[in-house]
Amino acid sequence: MVAQELDIEKELAEILSESISAPFLFIGSGFSRRYLDLPDWKGLLTKFSTSMPFDSYLGTAGNDYPTAALALAGDFATEWWKVNKDKPEIYQSKNWIHAVETPLKYEISQYLENVEIVSKVEGDSELKELLSSDVVIDGIITTNWDKLLETIFPKLNVYVGQSDLFFRNPQSIGEIFKIHGCCSNFSSLVLTKNDYENFNSKNAYLAAKLLSIFLENPVIFIGYSITDTNITDLLGLIADMMESQEQLERLAKNLIFVTRPDDEKDQLESVLMTVGSKKLYFTHIRTHDYSKIYKALQHSERKIPVHLLRALKEQIYNIVKTTEDADRRIAVKDFDEATAENSELEFVVGVGVAQNESGERIGLNGVNSWDILRDIILDHLPFSDSDILTQVLPELSKQNRTYLPVQKYSKANPTYKTQTNIQSTLKELLGFDIEHYKKKIPTSVARQFDKAWTFEEIIGLEKVGESECSLNKRIDFLALWLINNPTQQNCDLLKQSYLSTEFDNLKSKGDASTFRRLICILDQIENKIL
Repeated sequence: MVAQELDIEKELAEILSESISAPFLFIGSGFSRRYLDLPDWKGLLTKFSTSMPFDSYLGTAGNDYPTAALALAGDFATEWWKVNKDKPEIYQSKNWIHAVETPLKYEISQYLENVEIVSKVEGDSELKELLSSDVVIDGIITTNWDKLLETIFPKLNVYVGQSDLFFRNPQSIGEIFKIHGCCSNFSSLVLTKNDYENFNSKNAYLAAKLLSIFLENPVIFIGYSITDTNITDLLGLIADMMESQEQLERLAKNLIFVTRPDDEKDQLESVLMTVGSKKLYFTHIRTHDYSKIYKALQHSERKIPVHLLRALKEQIYNIVKTTEDADRRIAVKDFDEATAENSELEFVVGVGVAQNESGERIGLNGVNSWDILRDIILDHLPFSDSDILTQVLPELSKQNRTYLPVQKYSKANPTYKTQTNIQSTLKELLGFDIEHYKKKIPTSVARQFDKAWTFEEIIGLEKVGESECSLNKRIDFLALWLINNPTQQNCDLLKQSYLSTEFDNLKSKGDASTFRRLICILDQIENKIL
């Protein structure tokens, strides 16, 4: 039998579908080397090592690049001032800082500013997939200094360093965060030991911003080694800010590294990384063909282009922020009614779903995925299972491609899944079996599970070995317990003694995909197996 080739595009798309937020890209120097043929950090500094080879600086610095860069900057400045002392138009510019590093930063920025980008980007088959209008990302973080990313994504707003965040209005949608500076402002470059010390000590606001992104969005690292100190130090800083094991697991689940394999075979694995004082398991994808990564970003659906979504968010922010002409700017009524009464209405927005005067959502259009999850437990929705299957689940399945329970509703209309025009994502969900969800439970958790545990013992677990029994781990233990003990009595016990009373707590404090997976397993056993 021939082994089935790993489908990286499909695997990554499935991972991303488990998140309610679109991914961020975290772009490193390898990205610019790949598409612009720019040198890596060592190659760039070697280019400006005029007094002696850069390896000499590196050896003296104990292979510490920021320290080596600082020593190089000192020698470079001595030579630079000899040549440029009569050019005040340079060193009297508004960006000029009289520090030893400044001449080197200036020349590096000049070099990067003059790199031809457009001709190299046009026609590149991989970047063509990244440039597709179907790509869904929330934004980009980068340590690169060049302008490749703003060229590729001209509609995204660019923020350079922490100072930019203070004086502007970032929305965390449709933005490029250049956290180590940009060649457009040479004084912003984070290059030497002094720069890194300043960056680490004074970037509390930026760290908080990144923490929010890392917890809420999948983050795909492209152009970095998994041992890159820029990344391990940053992740260590963020990991040490985690207040609970649940937050740490949530962070790890969002980390996806893309690198090239040693051979020609695509690989996907879970890898343990030590960051700061913490250990994290992250997803590691190895492939030579990055178009597979970019195509995976096209599987999610966003009805509003990201730059328009950002503009929309800014407009809502401004409406809330100001009271000027409030009677003309805010309408709390149906669109048709509002526009008929007021021709000068500036902006109309609907948030949520239609409600009646009592605050109750109207009709099947008001049903969301959390309503479906709750319905598996409580059977509370005032609609037929068949109507939910045919009118609600096709649309919900587009945004919830893995962890949306559907068997309860399929049971009410068993012939529906045989129809040829069924929504493809719903068809796939209907075809999943219990093994599909079992394989999604982390191997590290499955190894710790004891088949002899009772429901009560799992609920009462405080530790597993020497480690704390986190909420997410408890949820997966309950899933494994139910898989190993698939009876209606146990299904009822799980629903009545845990899920029905803890639903809101699990929804808010647990990892969403872990919680959703448990309910999908419950749905599989109760409606497809029993």
